[in-house]
Amino acid sequence: MSKQPKIKSSAIVYSGFFNVKQDILERTDGHTGTYTSLNMPVPATIVLAKDENGLWILNKEYRHPTGQIILGCCGGRLEENEDPLIAAQRELFEETGYWSDDIRLLGQCYQCPAITDQIIYYYFAANAKNKGKQTLDPLEYIEPCLMTDEEVQTALKSKHPIDAALFTALWLWKAEQS
Repeated sequence: MSKQPKIKSSAIVYSGFFNVKQDILERTDGHTGTYTSLNMPVPATIVLAKDENGLWILNKEYRHPTGQIILGCCGGRLEENEDPLIAAQRELFEETGYWSDDIRLLGQCYQCPAITDQIIYYYFAANAKNKGKQTLDPLEYIEPCLMTDEEVQTALKSKHPIDAALFTALWLWKAEQS
């Protein structure tokens, strides 16, 4: 597609955990409009994990924008200059207390490109072992849970709120199995 709009102006209108950016775009037909997006300064990782008994290690996490506890994978933003694999191992341990040396990249994608430029690296961690306690950030409310394949399938089909990253991670994992 060659019809990209021209950026007439660009400004960060809020700076914090993420930046809010407003661009004035001009289409090839001359129409202009304001486009607001989240500018994420660093990529993030998502970790789909199984323990040494083959149980899924998932999180039940309170996500404030939804006001609900959401079923999902562990993950988070990379520290400055951090390797995505190291970040994946760190996030798995911090959020669940589990550690895996058997971890591999499943893929990467833009989770929500309509509103953010953040790239997400998806990892699968096998044979994870419980090595300690969670070390959560002050505003993280996470309860790790172990689930069988059947329990995960039931949760995905139920009306329980699910993080879209879990669907993506499971799809990438399943595609790798084929």
